[in-house]
Amino acid sequence: MAPLKIFLDANIFIAATASSRGGSRLILELGKGQKVKLVTVTHALVETERNVREKLGEEYLDILYHLLLESQLEVQSITSVTPEEILFWEGVLPPKDIPILLGALYSRSSFLVTLDRKDFISNKKLDTRHLPFKIVTPGDFIQHYV
Repeated sequence: MAPLKIFLDANIFIAATASSRGGSRLILELGKGQKVKLVTVTHALVETERNVREKLGEEYLDILYHLLLESQLEVQSITSVTPEEILFWEGVLPPKDIPILLGALYSRSSFLVTLDRKDFISNKKLDTRHLPFKIVTPGDFIQHYV
């Protein structure tokens, strides 16, 4: 049986870099043990690197890179997005989050794991779109699905 595929938002990598404890780090550990298949998009990693550098400091980049390498992360590039797809999601999500959602869709993940409660977890507009995956926090994923 193939491992469960979960898509990670940039904030998961940032939180896992900032703290060796907590749900975000544990999720990366699950990927390392290949208990789950971790997926993200290039867009998320660029955002992660920028935020780690600005908010945590250059010295945390080594921790980030080490975590990414160990987690067996699959990084996808979104190159075939149509203008219609972007228009479909405008007004539902901020522009910076559309690549995250499309990445989760294109990767055929079962979950999108994020700490973004405002734009993803509590976004009632997303509920009307009948997504083929669940959007959860790291804690909810670990508590209910691991």
